[in-house]
Amino acid sequence: MNTAHITNTGKRENNEDSVLVKRLDDDVYLLAVADGLGGHSAGETASRLAVMELEKTVKKAVEEGITDLKTILQNAFEKAGREISRLGRENIELWDMGTTLVAALIKDGKGIVANVGDSRAYLLGSEIRQVTTDHSLVQELVDRKVISKEEAFQHPHRNIVTKVLGTEGMDGEVQPDFYEVELSDNLLLLCSDGLSDVLKGEEIRDIVLKSSSLKEACDLLLNEALKKGGRDNITVILAAK
Repeated sequence: MNTAHITNTGKRENNEDSVLVKRLDDDVYLLAVADGLGGHSAGETASRLAVMELEKTVKKAVEEGITDLKTILQNAFEKAGREISRLGRENIELWDMGTTLVAALIKDGKGIVANVGDSRAYLLGSEIRQVTTDHSLVQELVDRKVISKEEAFQHPHRNIVTKVLGTEGMDGEVQPDFYEVELSDNLLLLCSDGLSDVLKGEEIRDIVLKSSSLKEACDLLLNEALKKGGRDNITVILAAK
């Protein structure tokens, strides 16, 4: 599988996003983007801990021969949530930390995507399809038909998330959503909301399709997001079979 990724502070002082692209076996890949939140260094700590625990738990499961990808990700998200909550309880300066997390575990071009929060996964072919559903205030408003998808894109409260790892209850027991994906004729894109808050799906698709490589696509997506005034941290992963 071919991959490329990029992360950038945007217009912020610190990068609270964390990114993971890891080949675990000949045909098994783990991809993840986490977007931390919390005061001071708490966001950076939460996102970094999420991807570290995710990698450690998934790697151990693969080495032990566990083959159910959904079960592996379920256990990994639960472990990451517990560790973030534990560290928050033990350190007053980290008490409010949390993080979004979107992850894909791919084997032979097929796999499972899991998410908590508003970091997203997309599948891109001739069209683009958002795989994940945001856990956010504006998504709830869209679901209730209070606002349209177009209005959600411009909504002043679009950054309010309703579920994260960490601050969603100090026991850390947060359940992700799961989605099956296949990369045979598609590219998989994972990103933080620093990208999706400023570029619509069609814009993302057009940039990727005109790129000569996955790396160039990541660079162009970042540049376009910055050009459009993106203030948040921006992280992108692209993967193709």
